[in-house]
Amino acid sequence: MNRRELLRGTASGSALLLAFGCGGTRSTIRRREETRADVRTWLRDAVEQLAGTYPTVHALAVSRVRTTGALDVLGMGVHRSRRDGVVLSVRDATGRWREQVSSDLSSAGVAAAVRALGPGARKGLAPIPAPPALPVAAPLVDAQIRGRLERIAALDRTTDSRVIYAATLLDVDDATVWSFSPGHDRQQHNVRIRNRVLRAAWNGMRPVVCEGELAWSGGIDDQAFDAAAIARVTRTALHIMTPGPFEDREQIVVLDPSVTATLVDAGVRALLTSSAGRRPEVDNRLSIGASLAAPLFALVDDPTQQGAYGGFEFDDEGEVAAPQTLVDAGKGVGVLSDHAGGGRGRARRPGHVGPVAPASSHLRVTPGTASAESLRSDGLVLEGGITASVDPSSSRVVIVAARARELRKGQPSGRIFADVELVGDLRQVLQAIDGVASERAITAYRDDAGGEPTWRSIEAPWIRTKGFVRGRRST
Repeated sequence: MNRRELLRGTASGSALLLAFGCGGTRSTIRRREETRADVRTWLRDAVEQLAGTYPTVHALAVSRVRTTGALDVLGMGVHRSRRDGVVLSVRDATGRWREQVSSDLSSAGVAAAVRALGPGARKGLAPIPAPPALPVAAPLVDAQIRGRLERIAALDRTTDSRVIYAATLLDVDDATVWSFSPGHDRQQHNVRIRNRVLRAAWNGMRPVVCEGELAWSGGIDDQAFDAAAIARVTRTALHIMTPGPFEDREQIVVLDPSVTATLVDAGVRALLTSSAGRRPEVDNRLSIGASLAAPLFALVDDPTQQGAYGGFEFDDEGEVAAPQTLVDAGKGVGVLSDHAGGGRGRARRPGHVGPVAPASSHLRVTPGTASAESLRSDGLVLEGGITASVDPSSSRVVIVAARARELRKGQPSGRIFADVELVGDLRQVLQAIDGVASERAITAYRDDAGGEPTWRSIEAPWIRTKGFVRGRRST
């Protein structure tokens, strides 16, 4: 890739929006004027009609708006989209589940979804306490998005001519969710925000790209980049990569929080859910009480943590959120599960309307007492977690990092290698952990599943372990 090709691929703020799957032009949202009380009335009526026929009934509804703004060297773009939906789930006397999903969140749309599940026999429900009223927030306007992007751009003091591209992205998911069953009436309002800065610098015949990101739930001004954080992103992009081949071998590695997060995320999704546990090879190897990691390692999934990007008040089956310990002192003590898996509290639907499955919310690796600096010895520091994959049948893990810094006697040697992989058996990598730092950072994920988003976050520290490191081979 040369300079012209790189700039042509990200020519403006609008083109950058396309790269993030947000469309390229601003769209107008036609908002219906239904009130939140109306939605709860429609769901209650649906449950009453179905409860006389089915012993288990649940109604879930969502109204979600996504606002994304991007600013780069040639322009700015703002895009909006809206998604409404309702999911009616029933279980008959034989235990068989059925669902009806509709994008028409209206009285007529909900009634049509009820009819699609078959004739119902209306059953009066016992009084259910109404949930607390949700605060009515002022709508997010374009001026707020543009203003924040411009303030961040103004903090950039870069004058180095090697920086060939700079961009800022602000992504806001504003979702109101309702859950109704014969036993509960719940509603929640989640505003999930990601703010990202990107810098690309020329390094020989290739660009080096570095990103910094903040992610949280709450108000748009709850967190903000400062000049020092942006300068760190720029300095990292300007590092000169060491040319020549990379020596593939096993060695001591220190994982920065983003690399730790990719490792934990892949491991949990592949092995520590009730759906994964239905595979015999997973169940036999990762049974409750088995030693999965070093005693220094502990892992909790906590959707209740204040401001967590992946947090929520109740899951998509209506179960109230609560922390769940997955690994304690290196031993497996729990898995994420939904009703189908015999548990509760971690049923997630992409966009609140997709297929239900157990999934994490806000994973938290318990920090240690050491400093990140004290973990350094001879070996490598892996930075910039890109992706990780785990083979459930063998527990083989491949972790891709943007770069590796060589250490000699705990000090940087000056050699920095781009695009490396840490490979090995997941359990062996985790059991080799001999240091966990007190410093930690949050990594957020917004993935697309069948056209609908999934949100999760991971709070992870620096850790030291051992593994086989090689030049990147996967794509």
